Amino acid sequence: MRSRIVNLGIATADFIARTIEEFPEPKGLLMFDHLRITTGGCAVNCAIDLGKMGIANSLIVKVGRDMLGDFVIGEAEKHGVDTRGCLRDETVGTPFTFVMVDDTGERRFFHTVGTNGTFAADEIDIDFVSEHEYCYIGGVMVMPALEGPPLVPVLKELARRGVATILDTVYDGRSEKWRQVILPMLPHLTYFVPSEAEARAITGLRDPKEIVRSLKDDGGKNIVVKLGEKGICYSTENGENGHIPAYKVERVVDTTGAGDAWDAGFLAGLSLGYAFSEACLLGNATAAFCIQAAGASTGIPDLKQIKSFQSINKASF
Repeated sequence: MRSRIVNLGIATADFIARTIEEFPEPKGLLMFDHLRITTGGCAVNCAIDLGKMGIANSLIVKVGRDMLGDFVIGEAEKHGVDTRGCLRDETVGTPFTFVMVDDTGERRFFHTVGTNGTFAADEIDIDFVSEHEYCYIGGVMVMPALEGPPLVPVLKELARRGVATILDTVYDGRSEKWRQVILPMLPHLTYFVPSEAEARAITGLRDPKEIVRSLKDDGGKNIVVKLGEKGICYSTENGENGHIPAYKVERVVDTTGAGDAWDAGFLAGLSLGYAFSEACLLGNATAAFCIQAAGASTGIPDLKQIKSFQSINKASF
């Protein structure tokens, strides 16, 4: 099946260690119980989620020519993702995160940026991207060589070629550059889908409706602000505005990757010809599955199961 969606952005390998309650003294040794190694990063999460849903898609990330790079690419391919567009760096390592989990479930992170920090706009194969109808860009705010003004010519060229672009960000509470990174890109995007925290950082506002209006005033076309358990608030370029509540679930296990899962559901809906609001609903449903299992992509089922869940759990607007 031809891939209509290409996912471009950040990739990581995540080492999740539990249970760690304290740091050892210098030269000391402490034991922990379990280590789990998974893939991570917006683009990889979205690609694997789509693959698990049964939606053909491609991946463009930059990883090192190392064991972790092999792992990231291999996991994507295991789920049917086309990795021909992925880049391998001979000198810089694959990004990874060491996650320490204590007995309450609280997490602490150590991260190395690796190849995410060197992925540059001139490395993107525009012809390959243009073979697809939708280009998802995930991980802006932690790709310094790619995001902001350097990405604008890419977005303009993709728009000229008729490729719809969907951009999501990564929340960095320390960043003071939100507006100078996001605003140059905003008028050239088809869809902008930040989280509530990210949208607040960009606009300085708190009310979702005001946030959406501000992003539209700054040149945004179709805006979705993801509100977690409160659903999403949106506005389209044809004047449609609204709020769509989240689906209720019995138990939230882990919210890791929920935003990426929403993106995957939304992309799947768009690629299947759904109306904007219906694609948002599919995003909500996909995220609902994500948060009921530990790990970014663990809980994602095939599309048939998600649609069955939607038919049983009717959402009200």
